[in-house]
Amino acid sequence: MQFDRQKYLDLAKTQGVSAALTQLQKDTIEGEYEAFEGEKGWQPAMWQELEEVRSFSRELWEAALNSA
Repeated sequence: MQFDRQKYLDLAKTQGVSAALTQLQKDTIEGEYEAFEGEKGWQPAMWQELEEVRSFSRELWEAALNSA
């Protein structure tokens, strides 16, 4: 999983925070599967990246709540 913050920030600007959060969730689900159950099995480095994604998700949620 290659986490690209800018992808979701761009989505938030063009389609709204809700669309960015939806896409982030879909991508996170794929990343979680790969980190735990993919061909390579458990991948601790991917777990670290998923923690970064979760933190960014909370930032997006705060932005959505603050703009409401």
